[in-house]
Amino acid sequence: MQELIQGSVDTYYNSDFAEVKREDDAARHNTQGIAYSKNGEHARAIAAFNKAVKLDLHFAEAYYNRGCAYDGKGDYEKAIEDYCAAIKHNPNFAEAYNNRRNTYKKKGTAYKTYGDYSIAIKLAPQLTEAYYNRGTDSLKEGSYNDAIRDYDTAIERQPKFPQFYNARGVAYENDSEILAVLSRYKVAVGLEARVPKVRISYGEEYYSEAELRAAIEDYSTAIDLKPNYAEAYFNRGRAHFKKGESDAAIKDYSTAIALKSDYAEAYLNLGVAYDSRDEFDAALENYNISVSLASDLPIAYSHRGAASLRKGKVKSAIEDYNTVLSLNPDYTAVYYKRGIAWLYVREWEKAKTDLIAAKDRGMAIMQTFHDDYRNVVTFEQKTGVHLPEDITGLLIPQKGLAELEKETRLALALKYYKSGAISTGLAAQLVGISREAFWYLMGDYGLSLFELTEDLLAELDNASKTNYQ
Repeated sequence: MQELIQGSVDTYYNSDFAEVKREDDAARHNTQGIAYSKNGEHARAIAAFNKAVKLDLHFAEAYYNRGCAYDGKGDYEKAIEDYCAAIKHNPNFAEAYNNRRNTYKKKGTAYKTYGDYSIAIKLAPQLTEAYYNRGTDSLKEGSYNDAIRDYDTAIERQPKFPQFYNARGVAYENDSEILAVLSRYKVAVGLEARVPKVRISYGEEYYSEAELRAAIEDYSTAIDLKPNYAEAYFNRGRAHFKKGESDAAIKDYSTAIALKSDYAEAYLNLGVAYDSRDEFDAALENYNISVSLASDLPIAYSHRGAASLRKGKVKSAIEDYNTVLSLNPDYTAVYYKRGIAWLYVREWEKAKTDLIAAKDRGMAIMQTFHDDYRNVVTFEQKTGVHLPEDITGLLIPQKGLAELEKETRLALALKYYKSGAISTGLAAQLVGISREAFWYLMGDYGLSLFELTEDLLAELDNASKTNYQ
């Protein structure tokens, strides 16, 4: 089984070649093909499987095994054709459903076989890899509780697989943010919150400590089972950092790098950890390494730009922000960051353009400016730059911090609604407005009611009935 990376959830577990059950020539060719495949001789394996299916056109296992061989060669189209043939000749072939979805995912067309893992599980509840694979699907979709349940089952079945613990740790870690944000804002709008320990800060840094502890325990178990597991060290370091444990994070990131010297993301996160301690030279050194290893990683340029700005290297910061936006024009936060950088060199129009672009994309720029500088006076004292009134109007709330709170709530509600984590009703409650008002706001931020789910249509129908009763 391939290993799982950050979150990164594109890994697959292919079943072993099907057991041969037929004592005839077709079965002998199938057996020979299995031997070739296990040695990595995919071309010879395919030739043997060709003979098997030529002798027995209904030999589901041979089609399946040939599909595995094509998969090994990277010929995904033919692999899918063979998995489909295996299913046609044996509709109860659980492994074929499992592998077919794996291969569609590799092709980038996973939507075509969305239910294959569930079918495999229904046909063969003992098929551990199908639970793991379905868990990775749920993880990518943001359905963290569903992912955790499937990983629980996989771990119960095979408790010695470090990848299962690493994957569940990622799910717990992601769920920590969802739980904490909902808890924080449920309290704000007078709803019941059931997450007792939440790390609270301005902006979007909200995490449930209980979930982070569970994630760290899973990463540690994965490391115990596989001491050279670089990705698990990386993930544990990230969870420690979210808990505010920068020493432990730096130690884990450094270990990940020692195990995997070209680990660009680990250098990046190590830089972030040093950055949080105001060790800007160490941060920049690690950002530079990260960029050199992965020149197409926008977030590395973003962090390096911020560190350069803190050291007074405004030109370098703007160059990095330009690179980020050339790689990803939708990177909202970088419009704000570049806008602030333009202020340092008194490029007022460029600053306004970027700050407005960030605001129009849903970023709470007043809240962010407040978090970064507290107020305009502090910014001017720090930079020696006097801001014109039209700029201060963009950055200073006219109605105090209560308005900032509402702006932040709106940004978070839009974020979690877009991800599918919450409904329009809960999103509206988080903002403190009616659901109908939130629908209007959706249009302002490029979200359409008519491109969404059946759940939303049901909500609309129910609201219509309520209005006329």
